[in-house]
Amino acid sequence: MIHEVQATPRARRREANLERILDTALDVVAREGLEGLQMARLAAAVDYTPGALYRYVESKDALVALLVTRTLGQVEAALRAVEATVPARATPLARVAALVAAYRRFVRGAPHRFGLLAVAMAEPRILVGDPAHTRLTAAAVVAALTPVAAALDAAATAGALDAGPAIERTLCVFAMVHGLSQLPKMARAAPTAIDVDAIVASGLRALLIGWGAAARSVDHAIRSSFEPEHP
Repeated sequence: MIHEVQATPRARRREANLERILDTALDVVAREGLEGLQMARLAAAVDYTPGALYRYVESKDALVALLVTRTLGQVEAALRAVEATVPARATPLARVAALVAAYRRFVRGAPHRFGLLAVAMAEPRILVGDPAHTRLTAAAVVAALTPVAAALDAAATAGALDAGPAIERTLCVFAMVHGLSQLPKMARAAPTAIDVDAIVASGLRALLIGWGAAARSVDHAIRSSFEPEHP
């Protein structure tokens, strides 16, 4: 019999403390951006000495990498959860649309986490210089987007899309959704309400048709996955 290894009380306390550190750091980024995320200030905010904080997070590089990796893991979990609930009879295009809609729900439900990704991706400077931490975040990006890549590849295999590189298409879809999800920043200056979901659906429609999908099939897939956005 294989017994599951249980975490020790000490390991559980350490994990809980690290989660509290990361939650506090995320709050700082939400309020002040990455410029405001300073290790000494973070230590004070969680009531640690700087030395004690460094026992959990070795550097700011490591901290940013952990924040981004944790958030991408939550994105992956959200997509996997939806992936598991899509009916077996659903078309490949409907699976793609369902995953895109799931990311939109993640954005609306976790604005601070989305804000971290938005800031990290928009910042032109290299935020994580340590190659080991860069590899960690790169692997998290690949894992988070794997469900979308698999759905696009399945759509091409089924003939719903023309043949093409799934990873490039996945990055196009992600960049489109991620970029449009920042539109609410313009809401105060907009003369009318901005329905981001409707704009994302329009962008997804254009991409899928451009990759060879039939317009009627795309429209059906989008109608079955996107719900009206509520303020």
